[in-house]
Amino acid sequence: MEVLAWLCAMGGLLLGGVSAFVPGFPGSAVALLGLVAFAGLTDFTIVTSEALILATLIALAGALGQVAAPVVSSRAAGGTAGVATGAALGAALGALIPLPGMSWGGALLGATLFGILGSREGVLKTVRGLIGTAGGCAVAVLADLVSVLGIAAVLAVADFAAQGP
Repeated sequence: MEVLAWLCAMGGLLLGGVSAFVPGFPGSAVALLGLVAFAGLTDFTIVTSEALILATLIALAGALGQVAAPVVSSRAAGGTAGVATGAALGAALGALIPLPGMSWGGALLGATLFGILGSREGVLKTVRGLIGTAGGCAVAVLADLVSVLGIAAVLAVADFAAQGP
């Protein structure tokens, strides 16, 4: 049973890491599912419920980073408020559509539409905001990958602690 548990954990981490590169797909959630399967198959003796809570918080931070990164980087690049608002609304609406890439596509589409409709500050700021939004999508991949690595770290520390002195 322990071999199956490790296969679930490693499979979840591997699939989570790979799916982090799929735009708008929460790879950290896949990694978390592998860890939950591991914990259940080992009767929570290695990964405790407290460790699962920590891993869940890490996965939530990764998911939040995926949605927030395009918005924050749009403003950091000097984009207009309309571009940032459009990126936020587009990413949130895109996240509701269960297809990979819809969150990022929604962020870019929303940033474009709101940037064009509300471009009182000029085209240059709108373009900077769109470039920032696109860069934020790349940052979102890193946020998800870091959260997958954080979940792997929770498993590693829990396994080390369970081994005892």
